[in-house]
Amino acid sequence: MKTKNKKVFFLYTFIITLLVIIVYITRYINDSLEQYYFVTRIYNILEYSLLAYFFSLYIKNRFVRKALLYSFFPFILFCVYDFMSAKDATLAFLPLIIEYLVLLIFIIYFFFEVMQENVVTPIYTKAIFWISVAFIINFSGNFFLFIYSKTGYNDEAFRRQFTIIYSSVTILKNILLCVGVSLKDNNADSSLKNITFESEFDAIQPF
Repeated sequence: MKTKNKKVFFLYTFIITLLVIIVYITRYINDSLEQYYFVTRIYNILEYSLLAYFFSLYIKNRFVRKALLYSFFPFILFCVYDFMSAKDATLAFLPLIIEYLVLLIFIIYFFFEVMQENVVTPIYTKAIFWISVAFIINFSGNFFLFIYSKTGYNDEAFRRQFTIIYSSVTILKNILLCVGVSLKDNNADSSLKNITFESEFDAIQPF
């Protein structure tokens, strides 16, 4: 994994882990729903911003890369608007739906770029492949769940199903992320560096 990409990814994991701890404290120790809902909205903004920046490093098309990179500005504004306009303190389902949909589109576009490339090393041997698949599963698995949660989250039976589905998808995502970060660069690719591509984190050098 390239040093810059690695730093961005581990910054993401550190901040998200810290926010998860804060969310747990506000929800189950302080027992404050208002603090809990506020922290989850901060979580939403930081997750989108960091992931948008991370995946922008792997997209080659300049226009698409900048569109993803600067998309967090309108997203933040929308999150603030959604928070200010909410009648009651609640989870940010609509910002989550938008986050998952937008990032899912850009990750699929990244794979589209990969398919256009002639590479020696299969993409599934690269960390970015497993990281991308992990988030595709997470975004697609929870997308419709959040859509239905907009109206059905107050129902106790639905909330139990929500917990099961969300937890299962999150566990699967984290397993795939662990697979991705555990992969090492293939030293055999180094002999081809000046011929086909730079073999660091990804065979495509998208950013």
